[in-house]
Amino acid sequence: MSPSEAKKKIFQATKELVTAGKTEKQITTREIASRAGVNLALVNYYYQSKENLLSQVVGTMMGEIIEQTDQDEPTETDAQSRLKDMLVATADAAFKYRNICKIAISLELKSGCRNSCKLVLPLLKEIFTDAHESDLNIMALQLMIPFHHIVLNPEHYNRWLDTDFFDREKRKQKINQMIDCVLVKEVSL
Repeated sequence: MSPSEAKKKIFQATKELVTAGKTEKQITTREIASRAGVNLALVNYYYQSKENLLSQVVGTMMGEIIEQTDQDEPTETDAQSRLKDMLVATADAAFKYRNICKIAISLELKSGCRNSCKLVLPLLKEIFTDAHESDLNIMALQLMIPFHHIVLNPEHYNRWLDTDFFDREKRKQKINQMIDCVLVKEVSL
């Protein structure tokens, strides 16, 4: 087996374990290597750590989910509507694929929300054309950190935010309200 084949088999085996509903803690490098039919040492050789491998696999899967969701729903023309559509679509995917998203979000929070903030920054730049980069970064964090925590533990936020995040329409309404609150606050500053 060539090195590129071994790397692909490791990636695919990990993807299968995640898709099967296993959590980050339930997936072991030994199980990944066994399923891929490779030596255990190759998992760390190609991916440096289980966390890095899971991050890549789940990142790819989330990208596929978001891309599919984007294709399924028409987008509005203004940046604020597109921002709302993107976050609602992401939340819908997160609730549909809870296991995958819990892994992705927990890894994203560990990395300081950089990837998710990068997704919303272009839209924030369109909305606030004269804002400084550091202000846009703060706005992105104000949107993404609570968003991630709500998706990870919706039960904790249902009562606090007087909604049911498991109900799509109520979730959409609350996400839109969150975005409006952050953007209105920033406009007035």
